[in-house]
Amino acid sequence: MMNYFVYALEHIYTDKTHTDCKFLGYFDDMEKLEKAKENALQLPGFRMYPKGLVITEYQLNKIHWQNGFSSVTGEIGRDYLHELDVIIKESSSVKELNLEYIFQISHIYTIHTFLDDERIIGVFLNENKAKEIVNDLKYKSGFKEHQEDFIISRFTLNNQLWSTGF
Repeated sequence: MMNYFVYALEHIYTDKTHTDCKFLGYFDDMEKLEKAKENALQLPGFRMYPKGLVITEYQLNKIHWQNGFSSVTGEIGRDYLHELDVIIKESSSVKELNLEYIFQISHIYTIHTFLDDERIIGVFLNENKAKEIVNDLKYKSGFKEHQEDFIISRFTLNNQLWSTGF
């Protein structure tokens, strides 16, 4: 079976009061991702923090976070990926599959009224696979206390989110 990956683009910045993260989308092509970066840098907020644009590669159909909430990392939970969680060398961009959508599983834990810790569990080729993963994980320690807090989101590939600034 062939292994595939997808690019993720997000913007993370810290000012005097907080750290914030804005997810800009999943991309199957580095040229399309670079165009989205250029577009974002034209917008208010993003252009104030140009070094905040971060590209991550996600191996598809892989559970990147299986341990649940044994601890809370804080405002941004997307920093949990272990540095050894790398793309398999023989992987190809999902571009060759000519997909329109991919499906992301995340889990959100409310720390208090104004603070959530959302972590991406993984990105999957189809919704059925994502549902199967959620059904398995919701009984594991760290998740079973918050079974209803899984989110399966459908993302259109190469669609830049945040078309306005902040």
